[in-house]
Amino acid sequence: MAKNKMIKSEVEDYAEFNLIRYAQVWEDAEILIKALDIKETDDVLSIASAGENAFSLLLSNPNKVYAIDLNEEQIFCVQLKIAAYKYLEYEECMQFIGVSDCEDRNEIFEKIKGKIPKKAREYFESHRDYIKRGIIHCGKFENYFHIFGNKVLPLIHSRKTRDRLLQKKSKEERYEFYDKVWNNRRWRVLFKMFFSRKVMGKLGRDKAFFRYVNVNVAEHILERTKYAITELDTSENSYLQYIINCRYDNALPVAYRKENFETIKSRLDKLVVLKETVETFINRNDIKKIDKCNLSDIFEYMSEEDMCQIVNVILTKAPKGSRIAYWNMLSDKQASRTIDKIEYKEELSKQLLAEDKAFFYSKFIVEEVK
Repeated sequence: MAKNKMIKSEVEDYAEFNLIRYAQVWEDAEILIKALDIKETDDVLSIASAGENAFSLLLSNPNKVYAIDLNEEQIFCVQLKIAAYKYLEYEECMQFIGVSDCEDRNEIFEKIKGKIPKKAREYFESHRDYIKRGIIHCGKFENYFHIFGNKVLPLIHSRKTRDRLLQKKSKEERYEFYDKVWNNRRWRVLFKMFFSRKVMGKLGRDKAFFRYVNVNVAEHILERTKYAITELDTSENSYLQYIINCRYDNALPVAYRKENFETIKSRLDKLVVLKETVETFINRNDIKKIDKCNLSDIFEYMSEEDMCQIVNVILTKAPKGSRIAYWNMLSDKQASRTIDKIEYKEELSKQLLAEDKAFFYSKFIVEEVK
């Protein structure tokens, strides 16, 4: 029991969790779905964040998805979106949450608020500005990108050049555009200033999340951004599109695509949303097994020792063949280096990272129980 308290303080006691940090999920559900290879009998654990990846995992038709988060305001975001998906049609749902434009979000909220759990309903009734803006735009991280897209980028490139970045091009054309048009001195200087450890810690991620980071933050993110602009198709990258334009246009994350909406809606009863840590959730008596785990980037924020302790807790209820997936943005965490019971799926992990449209991550780790 004392050990669980120590692990809990590793995250809760030094970082701020009384705000919406992420109003949408900044991890690519497409590679997550491939990594976990979910079967219909699987019980799945997913870090909730803002909900989109838990929704996306329903497309694989698991037995159950448990979406957990220690931040109650993140849980409120998920519960609001569940009501929107359940009780609105596709176009109105996307308008309401902020994927597309809408003039009457408060009126839509009045229609569905009775379907939202009481604490979440009271929270959004007292934060009507979040409803009015569209919930997916209202996290600290989204505000950080809005400053970059609305204030910083216009100092570097014209609207025309920004639009050209997102146009369909061959790989050769993308490299040429980056080298000859995009990658000017102002881009490099302002980018490194805005994505420095200090500025990101103040405006984007909690500064405590850099506790175990020993790399040049801005240099790393600049290199990954170059990869996204040159190696990946910019016209199909929803994350890049949002960062550049502060909105979605033709490219959408998995959970927002029209072809996936009805399937997600029909399977929301398989989703259980809980305010829990991984450790307390796994130790619940009603949880008999967990076959697949989406752990987001939670190991970014903790020591190697505490990462391994959490994975070992998961392994008490993970059968042979179970998979665990997680991202590293700036740290270099890999539980299978220490824990013999799990195997690093190296080829799959590297292949999926190469496809990752949420390009700022340095590693995607897939591990399997032996």
